[in-house]
Amino acid sequence: MLGSLVKRLFASRAPDKPLDVTGVASVDERWLEETLRLRQQGANNAVVTRCKAALARAPHQSQVINLLAAALLAQGKTQEGIGQLRRAIELAPGANAHAQLGSVLAATGDFDAAVASYRAAVDADPKFVEGWNTLGSLHKVLANYDEAESCCETGLRLQPGNAQLKHTLATVLFEQARLDAAITTIRESLATEPANPVAHSALLRMLCYSDRHDPAQVFHEHQAWAARHAQALEAAALPHDNNPDPARRLRVGFVSPYLQKHAVTFFLESVIEHHDRSQLDIFLYADVARPDDYSARLQSHGAHWRKSVDLDDAGLAKMIREDEIDILVDLSGHTNNNRLLAFARKPAPVQVSWLGFPSTTGLPAIDYRITDQYCDPPGMTEHLNTEKLARLPGIYMAWRAPEGMPAVTPLPSLTNGHITFGTFHSAFKITPTVAALWARILERVPQSRLHVLAVSGASAERHIRELFAAAGIGADRLKILPRLAFDDYLAAYGNVDIALDTFPYHGATTTCFSLWMGLPVVALAGTTHASRADVSMLTNVGLPQLVAQTGDDYVDIAVALAQDAVRLADLRTNLRGMMQRSPNADGRTCARNLEQAFREMWVTWCEKSVAAR
Repeated sequence: MLGSLVKRLFASRAPDKPLDVTGVASVDERWLEETLRLRQQGANNAVVTRCKAALARAPHQSQVINLLAAALLAQGKTQEGIGQLRRAIELAPGANAHAQLGSVLAATGDFDAAVASYRAAVDADPKFVEGWNTLGSLHKVLANYDEAESCCETGLRLQPGNAQLKHTLATVLFEQARLDAAITTIRESLATEPANPVAHSALLRMLCYSDRHDPAQVFHEHQAWAARHAQALEAAALPHDNNPDPARRLRVGFVSPYLQKHAVTFFLESVIEHHDRSQLDIFLYADVARPDDYSARLQSHGAHWRKSVDLDDAGLAKMIREDEIDILVDLSGHTNNNRLLAFARKPAPVQVSWLGFPSTTGLPAIDYRITDQYCDPPGMTEHLNTEKLARLPGIYMAWRAPEGMPAVTPLPSLTNGHITFGTFHSAFKITPTVAALWARILERVPQSRLHVLAVSGASAERHIRELFAAAGIGADRLKILPRLAFDDYLAAYGNVDIALDTFPYHGATTTCFSLWMGLPVVALAGTTHASRADVSMLTNVGLPQLVAQTGDDYVDIAVALAQDAVRLADLRTNLRGMMQRSPNADGRTCARNLEQAFREMWVTWCEKSVAAR
């Protein structure tokens, strides 16, 4: 990540003007050109030596210090490089200098310090539009959504049509649960910059959470993404010369930016651990800047770790081809930092979508989407997918509880005298339709409360409270919680009796955590994969009766649970064991089912490949 950042921040061409070399006769434009040429060639040791020698003779040359910083960062000497950037700022404290330091700090994960640097940058130049955009993005990373919105609005007052600012603002509005405004704003960004695949993916992701868009319309939007951004790449894809032996050991690659402590890994790890090494050779293409203990565990299960964070899509596709991958699995769909444009280049003969996105990718280059009979009942959703649906028996994924999960706590209603409902979803899943259903539940269960997580910032909290106020629910019935640290997040489950799922985008990770912590989950089934994930999970854990088919049923089920203290206590005691024994947590069986699906996909490709020859 730092490597690509250095390339962007410190151009390797000669600038329009030579550096300020006052007092150093030996450092002239020729010296500069030679030093920049060495940087371009990656000869960073030579660059460091030359810059240090020049600075020893005349230490107050901020541009030479910047070159030294770039070379040090490229060598991985991050703290030394940051020190040189700070030194340059002391000599020339302009907006660009602060922004360069801020970008490097962000790349190291020090977002608080990066915010301070970009704040200094826009203070130095209040008309620094790119600085306002980056500062807004950094505040968003820190879940400071009100501050992020303010930054975007400031930038847009300077440049009302700036597509990047509108893109950032749209993602901030989305996090604040202002979904309709977010969709409108991201469309405005795309109207100005239609060739931006990242903003276009953001639109598709947002549409999956909306109950105001017909699923067929959303499907066509996904197809439009592929036609605009991927079609030419797919047409230029080269054929594959993989050995078409249907019985041989397969090389299977998984691509994700989340191969660390993340919801995706909670579902991936047990499958990687239990894969049959005699049948599959696993490769993990990791867009991970800072691997953690979960990253190390994935590698410990015999998978090849391929660092791809500094590769562009073409470079990633090239790496995958060179690894001779037979089956390539996308774990992101249209979520942030996806690599769909690498998949569009068709680097593997069989390509698959799994886990990370509950909808079609829209790409003809992706052949299959892995699912099950509950999320995608035969005949219900085929017309909403460009991929062929590959249904695994039982459930299409298996969850592994993170280490250190706390014990199940007693029902809070036993001591506080009232039922507490709770939702542990991100705020953007809470639509007006969902809020209205939850309000009806609160009305029918006297003195009940609702805990809503995660709602960060005054604007988001105000929006959520307004939704409930419109349905007649006062502020005293709601407890609004921001995004919490992991341990605090887990502790929050102990304060809730019944979990309420969202619609039309069900939970997955949140449902698993709820069930593990002894909370029954009430869900409303729809007609898309996103609105049927809990149909699969609750059926597989043995609680299909908690899945409603209509809004009225949803309310009735939640109210009936709230009125049955004996049943709630029984579920509190037994749900963790039910989860442990269910297909929801059976990684070994899921791995076998997935391997069988991969084998069937491979046999199909081999038959087509041999026939084409």
